[in-house]
Amino acid sequence: MNNEISVSVMGFAGADAVLIENEGKKPYAYFRVGSTPWRGAGDVREQVTEWFTVRTYGELARNCAVSVRKGTPLLVRGRLETDTYQLKDDPTQMRKDLIIRADSVGVELGRGTATYTKNLPVEEESDPF
Repeated sequence: MNNEISVSVMGFAGADAVLIENEGKKPYAYFRVGSTPWRGAGDVREQVTEWFTVRTYGELARNCAVSVRKGTPLLVRGRLETDTYQLKDDPTQMRKDLIIRADSVGVELGRGTATYTKNLPVEEESDPF
């Protein structure tokens, strides 16, 4: 048994996915997804959107770069991690970023339709972890 935290998040892409391909390294993509709790009609409480950075690798990264656009309704599943960093403007300030290292990303079909296109076979890539 491992102590990883697995999460599933339903939300919307905050921006287009960005693909990074460095020579000799496995490609990766990242994007932000926001999730706002839905409590039904008539709920007047102010809702807070939780934001996550999603990171994907290999073929999933390439597919996300082509498919994930700002506003796309998504279902994201993966391992939850936290990245802590200092602000450049004020090194005394620390911030945390919630990161989902996704193993699965899909369009949430309750909010629209999608058309599937199968990828051509490619060489198997090893997992960087």
